[in-house]
Amino acid sequence: MATTTLIQNKAKSTKNAVSPFAFTTDDIPLSKLLLDPNNYRFLDHKKFKKKVSNRFHEPKVQTATLENLELHYQLEELKDSILVNGYVPMERIIVTPYAAKPGLFLVVEGNRRVAALKSLLKEASEGVLALAPAQVTSLSVVPCAVLKSKGSSLKHAERVIMGIRHIAGPKEWGAYQQALLVSELKDEEHLEFKEIGEMLGTSAVEAARRYRAVMALKFMEEDELFGAKAESSFYRLFHELVSTPEVREYFGWSHEQHTFTAVEQAREFFQLITSDVKHEPKLVTYADVRRLKLILTNSLAVESLLDPDQTLLEAIRIAEEGKTTSSPSTTLKTVETLLSRIGVTQAKLLSAADLNIVDEIISTLEGFKSLAKPKKKK
Repeated sequence: MATTTLIQNKAKSTKNAVSPFAFTTDDIPLSKLLLDPNNYRFLDHKKFKKKVSNRFHEPKVQTATLENLELHYQLEELKDSILVNGYVPMERIIVTPYAAKPGLFLVVEGNRRVAALKSLLKEASEGVLALAPAQVTSLSVVPCAVLKSKGSSLKHAERVIMGIRHIAGPKEWGAYQQALLVSELKDEEHLEFKEIGEMLGTSAVEAARRYRAVMALKFMEEDELFGAKAESSFYRLFHELVSTPEVREYFGWSHEQHTFTAVEQAREFFQLITSDVKHEPKLVTYADVRRLKLILTNSLAVESLLDPDQTLLEAIRIAEEGKTTSSPSTTLKTVETLLSRIGVTQAKLLSAADLNIVDEIISTLEGFKSLAKPKKKK
């Protein structure tokens, strides 16, 4: 085994001095490397369920993990590159000793690369791919860096290493996976947003936004009415919600408490981003959420927004018309146009409450008429 090397953690904690991450370098047989079935890449799959940590080594668990990576994470390009160029260890695979079965190692960073190697050797053994004996030998041993931390220090080291690689590094995770890591550092390690930002190569403000957006999504996931409809793809919509003061205030989001404080208001937002058998979601992109700033200042536009039978564009149109001061003539023509949409069949279905509104409209118009002084015709 090679000499121990130390990689300094760049995080600057104001509370405690952070110890270096200790590694030993070693060339480890591929057969002793376990793919991580709870890899962050998998967490945004709707039906994903975490695996028990002491069962990672079981053949069925490893087979399912490899198949998942083969199916969803574009291993073919990586495999083709390895066949042409050989395995080029520009960066060592980072692993940690697997406690449930000594002698095995769990991959912390480099799951795609290890999966590509395992996939190539599997295809060779199945007769799908013809590899020369020398190729099989070269692909069967992997240069690794073995992480030597333990307990909570090990989990912290794993998170920081993955964060440096996938948030600040060249192979970014999706926004949802990045935010999950931020939430773990905040809730499980009790770090401040400034510390998290310094650790992961982002700002404290952005770390806070990601955390709040995850908390907002988790609130939906736990809601008894909308939990079954919650999806990780909604993360970006919640990120925009917590970032926009007018929007977060209207739907009852609290920055201080990191939660929605008004359930019914929160459910109005959930309704807007989900679909049902009759309606498509009104808010699909972060830009749609941003447009709510215009709508939420106009009560008629809000009424249109919350009406499942009206579109987002209709609510925007109403809000934009409300921005300009209309002349009495324009307003009356608009009222006339709106009233003309009520057909004879619909008029027959007017309720007592509807008729009271009609009486109020007539009374208002008669008042206008009595006040008006039309010019006499010459």
